[in-house]
Amino acid sequence: MRYATPNRSAHRATPALDLMFLVRSLPRPSAGQHRQHTRTQARPRRHAWREPYPAQLLTRGLAALIVLGIFLTSGFLIVADDPQDPAGPSAADRAPLTVPETFPAGAAGYRVERAVAEADCRLAVTGDLRSALSGYGCSQAVRADLTVPDGGYRVTAGILNLADAQSAAAVADRVRRLVETGDGGFTSMAGAPTAAGTPIGWRARGHYLIYCAIAGPGGEPALGEDPRLPQITAHLLDTYLSDQVLARRA
Repeated sequence: MRYATPNRSAHRATPALDLMFLVRSLPRPSAGQHRQHTRTQARPRRHAWREPYPAQLLTRGLAALIVLGIFLTSGFLIVADDPQDPAGPSAADRAPLTVPETFPAGAAGYRVERAVAEADCRLAVTGDLRSALSGYGCSQAVRADLTVPDGGYRVTAGILNLADAQSAAAVADRVRRLVETGDGGFTSMAGAPTAAGTPIGWRARGHYLIYCAIAGPGGEPALGEDPRLPQITAHLLDTYLSDQVLARRA
């Protein structure tokens, strides 16, 4: 069986497919919906990045200022609660100590027999204390021979200028051990080591170490239970050298 093929007239008679009708019939997205979709995509980006950024900077800046204020306040309270020694913790003196300011005539009511200021601190000590002073940066020793008016006691007193307060405290701890073991000590103005049993007192004051050694009228160790010995030590080290001489330095 053959299929009939339409002639040209039949082709012409068949209505042509209206393309415009198909295009018009297709569903088209609403223009308003498209713009709304674009707007909803753009807004989250502005909210997530652009708008909060200045606020984040402001918040972080305020937090940093608060933390800084806490540290400054804590440091102030620590300094305020830590009583400083009269000489202060600084290591460098504007000018070296001098004999007139440390041991002038009649200093603290004693007779000043002789006083010197020396750059070599090792002259004032013996034994292992010499290396300790060198290791902790001792730059000056001011010493004097004093005579107590009542009783005739002779006192060798001095100030050692260390690098800083920590160095002075470390040397003070070392003095205790060396004096007790006899491995180090202080010398007289003549350079002789103090005899065993000589009463010796010392203090760390700021970056200074102050000390005194008390001997009898002839240079022998001041033995016995004379209550004036601790009084002489406290008066000379605390009242005079610390509260007067070094306090003026502060």
